[in-house]
Amino acid sequence: MYGFSLNRTVLFFVLMGCTFELIGISISKLSSGDVKLTGGMVINILAAASLEPSQALIVSSASVLIPRLILSQSKDPVKYIFNVSQIGITTLASSMIFKAMKTGDIMIDVWLVLVISVIYMVINTFFMTVALSLSTRNQFMKTVVRTMPTPFLSAMTVFPLAAVAFVLYNLMGGFAIPLVLAILLALQIGNLFRSEYERSKVENLMILVKSLELRDPYTRGHSERTSDLSRRIAKKMQLPEGLTERIRIAALLHDVGKIGVADYILNKPDKLSLEEFEQIKEHSAKSEELLNTVRRFRNKEAKWVRHHHEHWDGTGYPDGLKKEQIPLPSRIIAAADVYDALTSERPYRSAYSRHEALQIIQEMSATVLDPQIVKILIQIAESEE
Repeated sequence: MYGFSLNRTVLFFVLMGCTFELIGISISKLSSGDVKLTGGMVINILAAASLEPSQALIVSSASVLIPRLILSQSKDPVKYIFNVSQIGITTLASSMIFKAMKTGDIMIDVWLVLVISVIYMVINTFFMTVALSLSTRNQFMKTVVRTMPTPFLSAMTVFPLAAVAFVLYNLMGGFAIPLVLAILLALQIGNLFRSEYERSKVENLMILVKSLELRDPYTRGHSERTSDLSRRIAKKMQLPEGLTERIRIAALLHDVGKIGVADYILNKPDKLSLEEFEQIKEHSAKSEELLNTVRRFRNKEAKWVRHHHEHWDGTGYPDGLKKEQIPLPSRIIAAADVYDALTSERPYRSAYSRHEALQIIQEMSATVLDPQIVKILIQIAESEE
């Protein structure tokens, strides 16, 4: 059994581990949680591959505990014990696997570092998933689907960096760790600026939606109400939480393309001419164009808003899709959009009552709207009564 030993190398690893964790926590706060960082993971994996398992356990546990005590506002001892324990066990297991499989050849063992990096993330994520599942009382597999992608995506840059750190440490000794720290810092600052740039684009789209509603007082609040109803429909359909949230955002932005439509058309109290209606019909494609300026909206949210005026029977626009050819999120947004439009004041008519609107919605079932979504919408509306 490996004995516990504390020497200068272990203390140096603890110091570097705390530094990596502090930098990771700091950048995470600056990015409002959008950039998921695992800076301490680099040191933990390097310790697992370079130190004795007992020493790696000390390094990883101390590197988690000390920064949390300094920066965390929560003083829940259960959280501290859990975090320290699961990171310590994860690193210990990774170290023991590495020691059992290493060859002594750096060029071969560097690939083993990548293997234990994946093992590290699997064990770590397993512990976090169990804790989240117990605390939220959700099914374990449902929690796995929701939580697994984020840590693995955020660790994609860390896996190769851990391998680089291993090679440099074997060539340069302790001088390699500050160099790896500088590389990690540069990567995470790049992630931060990219995240801020993407968020600014989303905020600009939200501003356009607000500007549109200021121009057209009859649709004020329409986007928010459509978004909320779309979310409730998706939730009633038991869609995954991540997809439900994306549908909510897409519904919030579904009419942003109307910013290019003239005011006299938006506010016209009479029936639109054929030419005016053609201009109105262009807004879904324009909404797609605007959403495509945000990388995370491409191919999903952008596509959904493009098709929110398609009809179940294929008579809609812009592409004449029908039935399941229409993306499910588009069908959800379409139903919520129609219902809110019917129950809102318009320049050319007064708002319909809830009962009248539901009757019209029922008549649109299997022609304009997906009949299954119509049933769910009616259930939601009737439950509110």
